Amino acid sequence: MYQRSVLVAPVFALATSALGAGTADVGLSVPKPFATEVTVKHYRIGQDLLHDAIYHLITVVPLTEYHGWFGRRAADQGHIHGWKVDVFARYSPKVAAACAAAKDGYEADLNIEPEFFGVDERSYMFARFEHKHFRWGDAVSFFSQFTQDTGVYVPHNGHLTYEVWGVTRDHKHTIVASVAVRHPKLAEWGLDVRDARSIQALKRDRDYKLVEKCSPEQFEPSLTAFDRMLDTLVIR
Repeated sequence: MYQRSVLVAPVFALATSALGAGTADVGLSVPKPFATEVTVKHYRIGQDLLHDAIYHLITVVPLTEYHGWFGRRAADQGHIHGWKVDVFARYSPKVAAACAAAKDGYEADLNIEPEFFGVDERSYMFARFEHKHFRWGDAVSFFSQFTQDTGVYVPHNGHLTYEVWGVTRDHKHTIVASVAVRHPKLAEWGLDVRDARSIQALKRDRDYKLVEKCSPEQFEPSLTAFDRMLDTLVIR
């Protein structure tokens, strides 16, 4: 594995580390609010991202991964805003189809583990689905939520994740970006979080409707600010 921390200036961080075989030469401008402990790593096919004795996450395509934090690294789960921008050196027909024609996140059904790591871990929620365009290509965005048990929990701080999936215009790369977000009107993860028990009931829930319709600026971090950072992505 090739790994190197990125030097973070007040305005941006740029990948400068040696490339692994098949990985892309990627640059990303990271604004100061997102610039806590930014790193860039390059993985070849078959490398394990986790190095855990029990759980393995092995990439099936070359990968360049940016990782950092929005603001400080908080101790409590509801205030942790880790983010990632993954550049996979493969054009995904499934992601391309979602960008072209999917009507909602449930139809798109985009999950990074089965798509790129061969692990059947899936989110149960796909809210606020939108089609978007960046300088590097077309994309979709949505909120996802995943927990370790079988509950169908309403949106809450602690698991709510904003995801952006796209394909480059040269049909060579797939982009998967995510950031943990919070909203001041959502409950913190714990016993007070309601279990909707079904997707149909979840879509009718007041907190689901809140994250679907409220301003992107009401979230921390701002969804618009995250999109602006993604728009600076350059693949050489």
